[in-house]
Amino acid sequence: MPVAARPPAGGAAAFPVICPNAALAFAALTALLFIPLFGSKAALVFLLAGLALLLRRPRALPGEATMAWPLWLLAAWCLASVVWSDEPALTLRYAVQLALTLAIAVAMAARLAPSVFLGAVLLAYGAAALASLAAGRARSDGLGYLGIFNSKNALANAGSILLLAGLCLAIDRRIPAPWRLAGAAGAGLGAALVLMANSVGGAVACAAVLGALGLVLLLRRLAPGLRLLAGTLGLLAAGLGALALLAHIDALAALFLDATGKDFTLTGRTELWRIALDEIARRPLLGAGYQAVWVPGNPLAEMLWAEFGVESRTGFHFHNALLSNAVEIGLPAAALQALLVVGALAAATAAALRDARAETLFVALFLVRQIVLSLIEVPYFLQFDHGTVLTVAAIVHAARMRRAGAR
Repeated sequence: MPVAARPPAGGAAAFPVICPNAALAFAALTALLFIPLFGSKAALVFLLAGLALLLRRPRALPGEATMAWPLWLLAAWCLASVVWSDEPALTLRYAVQLALTLAIAVAMAARLAPSVFLGAVLLAYGAAALASLAAGRARSDGLGYLGIFNSKNALANAGSILLLAGLCLAIDRRIPAPWRLAGAAGAGLGAALVLMANSVGGAVACAAVLGALGLVLLLRRLAPGLRLLAGTLGLLAAGLGALALLAHIDALAALFLDATGKDFTLTGRTELWRIALDEIARRPLLGAGYQAVWVPGNPLAEMLWAEFGVESRTGFHFHNALLSNAVEIGLPAAALQALLVVGALAAATAAALRDARAETLFVALFLVRQIVLSLIEVPYFLQFDHGTVLTVAAIVHAARMRRAGAR
């Protein structure tokens, strides 16, 4: 948790002491969540808190860089894309910002115990949730609540993370009672925000997380050999479910339209995916450059903004992480991103099956959430983004759990 008990001199009763690293991590995460409200001022607070965290132990930086070398390989590739980028100045700016984001996230994960980091997550997202309730902002068409965020999907994303963090704390009986109560309150508040946002993506992510939680808790009751058998049967069941889905696609399309008011292409996502595949075929290895696609003046971006009615000409993408990132940085780098997340999920799931503590469950279930969202959104490896910070921290924590399991 973000506080520790330290006995004062003279043997008096213990009193809480704030952990400086946890306080800085909390400040950095909270600042990222409030960027939609305060803009560059919040981004500056994130940088100041993050750099203060880095400078508290500068001698640890080389070891942290070695531990997270695949992430730095990814950052170096994004920076190198300046050479072939369609927008080299923007690519340079955003690649440097991504590198700073990764460095701060790695330091958070390396210097905080997973349980302490989870406490900071609960408090940061809880603060953003309370501010969102106080803001009272909703979409002008009445189709979703906004809070402090710029879109209902962004609010639902934050709410779903708060729900997950709170749920993991609430169900762990080894956690002190005050934190379990705080977790239960956070889970309820996060669920309320997801419902208020009226976001299909947020609802799907929550359903996937709850399903994965039930599966992990069920598998923990089985012997290791039976876990493998159950996992294999689960994969077969998922395959059969996919075949059944395809066999009844027309009926399901009608149900989806009735339930959500959206067309079955998920608001044009399939058309965006086709265009993305065409762009990848043009430049499969290098891409257009990091963050060099959705730029005013780019003919492709201008065409899609006009087609989909994006008057702000910002905040748009191909609604699939692998495709979107492959368009920008090429298939090899996008595949590295996917392997980092999937590999971390495998390690975190093994840790959760060994010992289903709040922190191990959070890392595993958060990565499930990110993978599910990556099919319809771009939830990671963006500069100054709270989802990216949590993803990187989960990757580092999963690596720590893998080493602990090996020992």
